[in-house]
Amino acid sequence: MVESSLTKIPEELKNDRIRRSYTKVYGKFYDVLDIQALPPQARVGMGPKEGRPDIVHRSVLSVTDHPLFLMGQIEFYMHTLDGRIFRFSKEVRPPRNYIRFLGLMSKLLDEGWVGPSEDEPLIWEVNERLGDLVSDQAILLEEGGEFRDPLAYLRDLVKRGDVSIMVGGFPQGSFSDDVISLARGIFSLYRGVLSSSTALSMVLTYLYYLEVWR
Repeated sequence: MVESSLTKIPEELKNDRIRRSYTKVYGKFYDVLDIQALPPQARVGMGPKEGRPDIVHRSVLSVTDHPLFLMGQIEFYMHTLDGRIFRFSKEVRPPRNYIRFLGLMSKLLDEGWVGPSEDEPLIWEVNERLGDLVSDQAILLEEGGEFRDPLAYLRDLVKRGDVSIMVGGFPQGSFSDDVISLARGIFSLYRGVLSSSTALSMVLTYLYYLEVWR
């Protein structure tokens, strides 16, 4: 998942008014930028990709709930808007409750890991660039990409080796040039807009079919 809308609250916004607003909405202050918990005045100037950790929550659940992940067949990384990259253990089972997820992400963004211990984390930050992690067969899911038979397309890629699937974790806007430059191909699963969680579920299900029934 790339350019995920999961960042800490900018320092200039961390004041008593923001803390009270978060506490009113969620019962506690969490250092995760969430547009739903910000007063209207504080939302001015926010970019179209910012402040939507709820999208990240649904997308993370779509991946970690999927049979392909449970089978240990995929490696899951989350790249954030500010360039941080986190890896998910195959044993991770993220909270289904959104407020609990906010608490977990607040700790992750602050400490760089969550889990039983720093030596045995369930999610942890990796000191690598996105370009170092994606394979030569990196594809990007984007609504304006080529609309083609996903099973045939993915089957050809899988035959050649490891495949990296990049799906955006933001509500609207365009991918950065850096992300686009890593993609060998850009394709679409639907002639329209899909949520990140739906796109992830669809592409993983196609890959699951190829893995189990090929």
